[in-house]
This record gives sequence, C-alpha cells and structure tokens, in this order.
Amino acid sequence: MGKLISARQYLHYAGWFFEAKLGIKKPLVNTMIIGYECDLRCKHCTIAANADAIPGPRAMTFDFAVGKMNEYYKKGARILFFEGGEPTLWKDGDKDLRDLIHAGKSIGYFVTGYTTHGTNVIMEESDVISVSLDGTREIHDSIRGPGVFDMLVAGLEKTTHPNIFANMVVMKPNLDNVRACVEFVATNKRIKGIMLNFITPPPYDLVPTVEEKKAIVELALKLKKEGYPILNTDRALKELLDEDYSVKCPYWVSWFVLPDGSEYTGCPMKGTESCKKCGFDAVREYRLITRGNVETITGMSKRFALTKQE
Repeated sequence: MGKLISARQYLHYAGWFFEAKLGIKKPLVNTMIIGYECDLRCKHCTIAANADAIPGPRAMTFDFAVGKMNEYYKKGARILFFEGGEPTLWKDGDKDLRDLIHAGKSIGYFVTGYTTHGTNVIMEESDVISVSLDGTREIHDSIRGPGVFDMLVAGLEKTTHPNIFANMVVMKPNLDNVRACVEFVATNKRIKGIMLNFITPPPYDLVPTVEEKKAIVELALKLKKEGYPILNTDRALKELLDEDYSVKCPYWVSWFVLPDGSEYTGCPMKGTESCKKCGFDAVREYRLITRGNVETITGMSKRFALTKQE
C-alpha cells in the first residue's frame, strides 16, 4: 500500500511540474495562519509586537479553515501547513489543531505540518513538525524567554515523532551561535535536521549585513560537507544572499490564508519593503523545484512532500 501511495503522489507532483512548464501554474502548498495567539513574546516577532493593532478576527473558525483547505485542494495544493501565532493553542469550541490535521488528511492532502515553538504538546498526528530553535540554551532564551529552551527539549523527549526538524532564524543576536546550534541538532535524537533562514524584517535592527550573511552561508556549506544535518540545499543557501528575491520568487507555488480571510500568493509580505530583505529559504527551494533542480527535488520531497499515510 505504501508504494501505491507514493506512486500516486509522485504522479501528482510530476503532473504539477509539467503543467507549470506549460504555463499552467497551480499552488503546491497551502499555508493557513490559523490564529495569532501565542504564549511567548519573542524579540523578533512582529505579530506579538503588533497583536493589538491587527485588524479583523484573531483566529479562524473550524468551518472557515476547512472550507479554505477544500478550496486550495481543488486548485491543486497537496501540502498543508498550519502557522500562527502558536498553532497548538488554536481552538474553536471543542476543536483543536488535531481536528484541522485530521480534516486535511480526510480532504486528501499528502502532507500536513505545523510550526511550533515547542513548549506545548507535540501533536503526533502531523506528518511533519517544524520547531523553532534560535540557538543553544542561553541564546535561545535571550530571544524567546527564560526557560523556553529547556521546555522545548523536555517536550521533545516525550515524543517519538519521526519527522521533526528545527527551524533557525539567523539574526544579529545569534550569528555567533549557528555552529553550536547545528551541533546541538546533530546530537539530539528527536530532531532530524535543521533549516536555516535569515530574518525577514521588521525589525530591521536585527538583520545581518550582507557580509555577515556571506559568512553564515559559507559556514553552512562547510558544515554540510562535514556531514551535519542542514536541510537547506546548497544552491538555496547561496541564493539566500539574493536579498531582494521578488523577481525570482515563484509566488504562485505557495498560498497564504490569514484569519480575516485575506489571501496572498507567496507571502503576506509580497510587494512590501520587507520583501526586499527576504530571508525565507523555502521560496528559494520552491524556485529550484520549478526549475527542475534534482538536489532540491529529491532533498525536499522525502521530508516535506511525501507521506505513507492516506
């Protein structure tokens, strides 16, 4: 059964790729910002800093979320990611994130995932889980709050989930901690690898200089050669140095839906000043996939695009 499922998924992605080459551009990823609530106040988070000023609903209802999942599934999306805020805090009556994950699977999404700061329960139902890790204990806590690192590690010890990866936002406060963070991931049995991103502002004062970014990219490429589990592809790491990625960005690959119902291709920051300082690795990987880059297709698909579950 697993082989049959994989074959069906490969066929869908192959069809999506060739249609894109013919100019028929369909979304691949549906990212749902299900709510803005979070129990941390990280120094680089613009949502937390501007929570009171965000207009409209602060969270999706279950029915609205399921409706959007169905809509984008029909458009072609097969990867579903839940974001926040902190998505594990989302509730609508007796519904929580688990119900959204189950709904996504029932609709037919190949992969469901979510991003979390990791101090709450790990929801095993998800195919892939991204935990935010901005450094080793002292640095991580200086960015996210006292005791957060230990709570994250303790939470990971309670799960046997096979597909958890760390997501590090590289910025001025943790520039000198990248190697130590990668080394920590390499020794942690629960985390299968780490993705490196540069901060996308605001705040602008935390953005590394171009020279600082070059040093981090060189370090990451070196660590990869040494066998450390950095999940970014080599080409995407190098393209992180193209800060203004607006011309290259394949906006149509990923769609974002916000709690107020607004929808964005590529990123809610599209067309803003923030877009000119883009630090997201994912959009680089998406572009390389659309261009047929073999390293990216094979590296990303086995962790983020394929599942053996129906």
